[in-house]
Amino acid sequence: MTARVSVVRQGQGPLRERVLEALEWIHWQDAVQPGARVFIKPNLTWHTPMPGVTTSPEVIEALVSILRERTPHITIGESDGGYHAFRAEEAFEKHRLYEMASKYNVQVVSLNRVPAEEVSVAIAGKTVQVLLPTLLVQQTDVFISMPVPKVHAMTRVSLGFKNQWGCIPDTMRLKNHALFDEKIVAINQLLRPRIVLYDGTYFLDKSGPMTGEPVPMGLLIAASDIGAGDFVCSTIMGVSPKSVEHFRVARRAGMMPAALQDIQLNDPLDQYIVRRFRLQRSPLNYVALLGFGHSWLTTLLYDSPIGTFLHKVLYTIRRIPLIRRLLYGRFGPPADQSGDSEQR
Repeated sequence: MTARVSVVRQGQGPLRERVLEALEWIHWQDAVQPGARVFIKPNLTWHTPMPGVTTSPEVIEALVSILRERTPHITIGESDGGYHAFRAEEAFEKHRLYEMASKYNVQVVSLNRVPAEEVSVAIAGKTVQVLLPTLLVQQTDVFISMPVPKVHAMTRVSLGFKNQWGCIPDTMRLKNHALFDEKIVAINQLLRPRIVLYDGTYFLDKSGPMTGEPVPMGLLIAASDIGAGDFVCSTIMGVSPKSVEHFRVARRAGMMPAALQDIQLNDPLDQYIVRRFRLQRSPLNYVALLGFGHSWLTTLLYDSPIGTFLHKVLYTIRRIPLIRRLLYGRFGPPADQSGDSEQR
């Protein structure tokens, strides 16, 4: 079956109507049968709402209100911030998820506080093992991902595939980064997202996943296939899908289309391509990038007495504006950040 992707402008009028319009094109009701057990994974990369960084509460609520008419079994969840940055419950509170839970009678769950299991799957001929919550592996009929389109200092882009990295219920999931490309494809093959709704109110340019330039795009992108959705979003961003390593792994695993012509679109994409998004790594990004590809260096920098000492020094000296600018470039970390944005 040909993958379907819709791109809809938010424009005027109720947001719920625009979300429904996007979903109708991908035949969402075929995926969500009456009474289905649905899990929604927003992108809560930070504990407070940030344009171009976290999925907006308004888009989450619009989706929940639509799904609630189809099934009462809805759970929204996320893991704690990477490198002990914050507890998921903080993000739930600030993104109004508890209010939605009360209003729509849905569940909100921290994936760090439910049972988990090791699961193996073959990706392009290689056996890959990942830790995932049992809730997602065995107790979910329809997995829905709600990413925010952004550039990413480590993975070039953060879109649909990347959003599921937050399903690993371990604040030290960064220790898996040496095998990121295979593991993120494995996670998505295991969870099988049936619907992907990209909150394109803002895209994030220049730096990511936590800091950068939020670009108001006013879009909603819905996909029946995660590879097709990521292909469309990266095309809108002016980023060649062939330049993203985990897309290449996904392509070899049969989870990524080869060309835009393989996707059924509601509209030609030309009208939505308004700028080219470009990653501008900071000096500190390059240091983190070294660790990203080497497990021993990641352990040294993030999970050792030496790493603890180095981070204490970093958090102290970056209070000096000049040093902060030299290390982080012009964007810097969020003002109250205690963890590492590159490692989310």
